[in-house]
Amino acid sequence: MKKKIILTGGGTAGHIMPLLALLPRLTSKYEVHYVGRSEGMEKELTADENVIYHAVDCPRLTRGKFFVNLALPFRLIGAYFKARKVVKSVKPSLILSKGGYVSLPTVLAHGKTPVILHESDTSFGLANRISARCAAAICSSFPLPPLGRKAVIHTGSPLRSAIYKGNKARAAEKCGFDGSKKVLLVTGGSLGAKAFNDAVDENIEKLTELFDIVHIRGRGNAAQPRKGYYPLEFTADIFDLFALADLALTRGGGNSLFELGALGKPMLIVPLPKGASRGDQVENAEFFRKHGLALVLAQNELEKLTEKLAELDARSEELIAALKGYRFDGTEELLSLIDKLACDEELRSAVSKKTAEE
Repeated sequence: MKKKIILTGGGTAGHIMPLLALLPRLTSKYEVHYVGRSEGMEKELTADENVIYHAVDCPRLTRGKFFVNLALPFRLIGAYFKARKVVKSVKPSLILSKGGYVSLPTVLAHGKTPVILHESDTSFGLANRISARCAAAICSSFPLPPLGRKAVIHTGSPLRSAIYKGNKARAAEKCGFDGSKKVLLVTGGSLGAKAFNDAVDENIEKLTELFDIVHIRGRGNAAQPRKGYYPLEFTADIFDLFALADLALTRGGGNSLFELGALGKPMLIVPLPKGASRGDQVENAEFFRKHGLALVLAQNELEKLTEKLAELDARSEELIAALKGYRFDGTEELLSLIDKLACDEELRSAVSKKTAEE
């Protein structure tokens, strides 16, 4: 009989995609259960995977809304008891949490089950900070200092193996590009980015003189194609576009940065501003800039987009060399840690005892 493990995490695609990257290997060895919201993105994205899904709805902190948050502790208690029933029923050998508020009830209800946390950004999100006391191991995409008294293992990020298998010729044919110019991929994440759409639209003449552009605009944001410009609202063939792209204009989410980084794609990062997020994208972008891995442009400076993309092109070889020297893909290291904690009974018992004492 296969050992059982629970995966949890959600709220945004960045909390889910790294777990999906692990699923092909995990489901071949373990009975995998996923705990997420009853109507969340995580339920939709795991629907075609070989997992058993459990719905536990967790309340979300609404930043800056004191009165809205007054009932949050009581709702969290209710979610905790639902999660505890799931953990007791499944009896997993391990819980792997990718963070996000969705993960919190399951981690808090871990009982004696070892918990591995993974953080994708340069600073820990609120759920992972709260969950840290329950963790047997804390892993991260970026090199991070200890969280409280617990060391953080720099593994890199779990990445989907399919990112390495895109078909460049198929994408070029679809977009109608003849290879005479470098290809710029513009992607603002799963929902697109209005700021990107507006900036590209305003500068389309100058930009298409420099590049062939494939632009993922987001659902409901269609645009007309033209010579050297191929817009998409959404695509299921993102891996083909990765293979086609020579350069990328992207947001600052950890998952996207690590996939593009692993593929050696020079990037201009325009992070989501602080206020529109907790500031993690700004911090991620600054790490990449500081270590010579990408160029960065603030959203309020998008009038400089054409100039900055020209600089990206001019410095592409320098950036490619820097990207090759950095560890992005942490899939194997994280899988190895999962196997150790899930399969070694003596180690799991010792870790559970130590975590309880802490």
